[in-house]
Formats: sequence, C-alpha cells, structure tokens
Amino acid sequence: MTMDTQPSTETKTATGWVMALSIGLIILGISAVLMPAIAAAVFTSALGWIAVVSGILQVLQAFQAQAIRALWLSLGVGVFYLVAGLYILFNLAKATAALTLAFGLLFIAEGIFTIVMAFTYRAGRTMSWFVAINGIVTLILGILVINRWPFGSLWLIGFYVGVSLLFSGASLLGAAAAARREVA
Repeated sequence: MTMDTQPSTETKTATGWVMALSIGLIILGISAVLMPAIAAAVFTSALGWIAVVSGILQVLQAFQAQAIRALWLSLGVGVFYLVAGLYILFNLAKATAALTLAFGLLFIAEGIFTIVMAFTYRAGRTMSWFVAINGIVTLILGILVINRWPFGSLWLIGFYVGVSLLFSGASLLGAAAAARREVA
C-alpha cells in the first residue's frame, strides 16, 4: 500500500514546486511586459553587476593562487570580467542592444528545441500541444527580435523576455497540472 501512495506523494511534491516556479515566472513575465524598458535595464544591469563581482572575486582569488601561472591566468580572467562588467554598467544602451541580439538568437534556438521536445517527450500527454505552442511563440519572438534589432533594443528585450517568461510559466503550470492529473 505504501508503494502505491509514494509515487503519488513524490509527484505531488515535485509538481508543487514546478507549479510554484510557474507562478513566479508568470508574475515576472507580466511585470516585464508592463514595464519593458525597466525590465531590460534591470536585466542588463544585473548582468553587469554579476560580471563586476565575479571579476573582483577572481582577482582576489588570483592572489591566493600558489603557482605563478595560476596567478597571472586568474588575474587576467578577473580583470576581463571586471572590465566587461563596468563596460556593461556604463554603457547600458549598447549592452542592451548586444543582449537583445543574443536573446533573439537564444529565443530562436529555445523555440526550436521546445517544439522538438513537445513532440518527442509528450509532456503530460494532453499538454504537449501547449508546450509546442510555447515553442512556436518563442521562435516567433526570436525572429521578431532579430528583425527589429537594434532599433527596438531598449524596450524589445524587456517585453519579449516578459512574454517568453509568461508562456514558459503557463506551459510549465499546464504540464505540472497534467502530470498531477495522470498520477491521481
């Protein structure tokens, strides 16, 4: 009897976490769609700060290295991270344009892989079509990003990331709900 209820409990726990993540993605997506320029600036700034902090930590770690080769290599990498992060922070518009291009390419790849995944793995059987729609929407967003680049960079990245987050959250929520129904 415990063997029959254990997979159901594990599935409920796992799908509960997926549902919570899905709701978080949906909320972030709606926020980014409503404030795309702010979302783009926040996203780009966050990447800049991550690079700056990584650079500082890498430089500090370099001086802890025992071997002289490790010192110079780590120091060089740390300085590159630091310079890149500062460049991003002081040139948000240019960095956002570069990130917009990168995200356009990422959305195209994500869309293709999501469509393939929908037909290959059949997530939740009845929800495969929703995962496929997510992939199609993401693919279209990627094509539109590349088509509008660089002119729409300041609002486009925030808006499209928001739409992508919204559809990803909705498709995850649907797949988790379908998986729960199948086990129940």
